[in-house]
Amino acid sequence: MDIQELNLPPSEQRILEKMGLSTLEMIVLRYRDELGLGKSKGDAIIQRAKSILGNNNIEEIICTDQQIVITLSDTSKPVLVSVTGVLGIHSDLTSRLDGNKLIIFRPERKSCSGCGADPVYICRVCRVTLCEKCRYNHEHQYYESVEIRNLDSSFSAAQEKAQAFVLMPPEKRMGRETEPDEEVVKMAKEQGFDGFVKIFFSELEGNELMKKSLSCALLSTPDGPVHVLVVGDPAGGKTLAKDIIIRKLGHDVELVGANTTRSGLVCNLATGEPGVLAYSDGKVVLVDEFDKIPDQDIEYCLELLSNGKCSVHSARIHETIESHFIMIAFANPVATVFTREPIKEIGLPPILLSRFALIVKAEELDADRRKALLKKKLLDEALVPEHTRWHLSWLHEAWKCHPKIVASEEEINRYIDRVDNLIGQYVKTPLRRDMRMGDYAKRVPMAMARASFSDVDGKTLEEGVRLIEACIAAW
Repeated sequence: MDIQELNLPPSEQRILEKMGLSTLEMIVLRYRDELGLGKSKGDAIIQRAKSILGNNNIEEIICTDQQIVITLSDTSKPVLVSVTGVLGIHSDLTSRLDGNKLIIFRPERKSCSGCGADPVYICRVCRVTLCEKCRYNHEHQYYESVEIRNLDSSFSAAQEKAQAFVLMPPEKRMGRETEPDEEVVKMAKEQGFDGFVKIFFSELEGNELMKKSLSCALLSTPDGPVHVLVVGDPAGGKTLAKDIIIRKLGHDVELVGANTTRSGLVCNLATGEPGVLAYSDGKVVLVDEFDKIPDQDIEYCLELLSNGKCSVHSARIHETIESHFIMIAFANPVATVFTREPIKEIGLPPILLSRFALIVKAEELDADRRKALLKKKLLDEALVPEHTRWHLSWLHEAWKCHPKIVASEEEINRYIDRVDNLIGQYVKTPLRRDMRMGDYAKRVPMAMARASFSDVDGKTLEEGVRLIEACIAAW
């Protein structure tokens, strides 16, 4: 895989390329000091290269009490090194490559090969078991043996990691694209966009605008993102919505906490190094406490949110960063809770708000909904729709869909009139609905159509403009 997959700053990529390191396969076989970028940076780059290679080549993992069987699409040395690194498989564990399957074995507890006593160690060289005494009389040096209990612990840790591992969808590996799964497509066409909203956010009651807006973001693509900002009181369901997305999307999400927000999303204002958005290409980025973003970082965010590129000039770097992602940001009102006029209490500059396709005012949960949610958490209950198990495969398959606009000329003109009316009314308000609405007016219905693997017709345009109007009207 090309080194560009690491999404490094151009200066660092040039250093590696001058050293002849142009692929991830070459990087994972190097030591950190060989990269010429310092120990911590070298470690980070090697680990990221291993993560990408490992995730791209693991097709299936089956765990039993005695074995971990990993099916691979490539069994070259760089991939094997990457996979064992991703799953935390200790080098002392016994392993065997059988075709395209890497098999890791739990250590056996055979009697000591020297005297038949209870085993304590295993020889790293010949793999025989040894007791405490025979360890020193063995033909190989005593320090070439390792305690069985330590190996057993290493196997259990690797097994736990393997069981929790989330496989990368086939269409996202190595840039390959496959045809959507017929069964998923059939179900999606039956359920439609509203069905996706209901299924994905089944645990969150109320807040229909927020759930629909977040679904549009999830169904958009990094090249045509529907960025969404959710502003609301602490009791408005924001945290639950965020937790649902994190739990269900796994490695497709880049989570940005409050500390990162304060230190700079695009450029770390303390160190001068690129921030988390520079390394979020192709991902859904969840940003907590977006209202805490420092003023110095806003200018960078404006460019990156608009076109996926920005020029960063700080004490340490002078680079053009390119990163295409979908941002879902959560923020609190100025006074932590809304008081009188919500539209004036968002607390973010209008020019920054204009970069978000949908700005949602989260609803405050009433007493009954709060009690119902508390009861579910207390009893660990989850009343979910029948099709909930499809949520992730549905989303992954939908990302392959490329809808076309098939609405009539008359329907398109009516749609344009309503969008233009919103611009005229709100271009000079804190919400700043400006000419960027042209992009959003296309991306929102495209995301909705993607949910049912269909094209954008007049009905989809109507649903899209209703959502946009409803989000604005809520303020």
